[in-house]
Amino acid sequence: MKTFIPQIRTKNPTSAPLRGQLGDFSMRSMVRLGSRTSIEDAYPRKPIDRPVIEINTIDAIENSRSKLLMKACFSEAGVPQADWWIPEPEKPWNLLSQTGVTSSEYLPYPILIKRVFGFKGRGMLKIDTQEQLDEWIQNNLHATSWYIEHYRPFAREYRLHCTQSECFMTWRKLRRADAENRWFFNSTNCNWVGEDHPLFDRPSNWGAIVETCINATKAVGLDITAIDVRVQSSNKTNPEFIVLECNSAPALGDQGVEIYKQKIKELINEKITKYNEEISNR
Repeated sequence: MKTFIPQIRTKNPTSAPLRGQLGDFSMRSMVRLGSRTSIEDAYPRKPIDRPVIEINTIDAIENSRSKLLMKACFSEAGVPQADWWIPEPEKPWNLLSQTGVTSSEYLPYPILIKRVFGFKGRGMLKIDTQEQLDEWIQNNLHATSWYIEHYRPFAREYRLHCTQSECFMTWRKLRRADAENRWFFNSTNCNWVGEDHPLFDRPSNWGAIVETCINATKAVGLDITAIDVRVQSSNKTNPEFIVLECNSAPALGDQGVEIYKQKIKELINEKITKYNEEISNR
């Protein structure tokens, strides 16, 4: 029987070691980690006599790539997130929202300025007053693809790697002692620790957080993704939490590559089995 090596298309070089390491399968497959490569572009000279198994469809990648599409998916699925607003076209002082707040005068400061297609926090800015926002808008009248989000100063941030059925790897982001900017968490100012670390400090409602992240994965349509979650301090018995974003092309270390290798193989096999069952039942 003819076998096929999966196509791995990724926007993050740290996941490049997955290429050629997943083994052979009975059907062609395309794994997208942030990439929007089409089936036709992946197989330009090969006649395809059977469907190609897709891990992360282009539509799902688009939903996670655009923060506004992602937030709309979260809203529809009831995923807890920070309130957000977008500027009205050609009238950036007027805001379009579902919260009833339509003017910068009534925003719950502090707020964050974020890019719709941002990544790694680039371009993100914390604004503490309406005067600061008005100044930013005045200096960025022609800026496009940005939105406003309510800043929630929760003390902990976690990254949960999920499929639509489970959370299979988790990390906590711990700010380094020498971090100058302490209002966000990312690789520039944090160390990452796993669940076996004494400072992981698992929240008391961890089960609800995991369930929410799986729901967020389903909401955007991804098969595998990383979800960032901000959680209140550990002295809360049932801490509030919000989902920040999903990332279809997360950075992977050596451990992450090995775990993703196994999970992606499982996902491909599950979809091949489902396809074969559907064919046999026709």
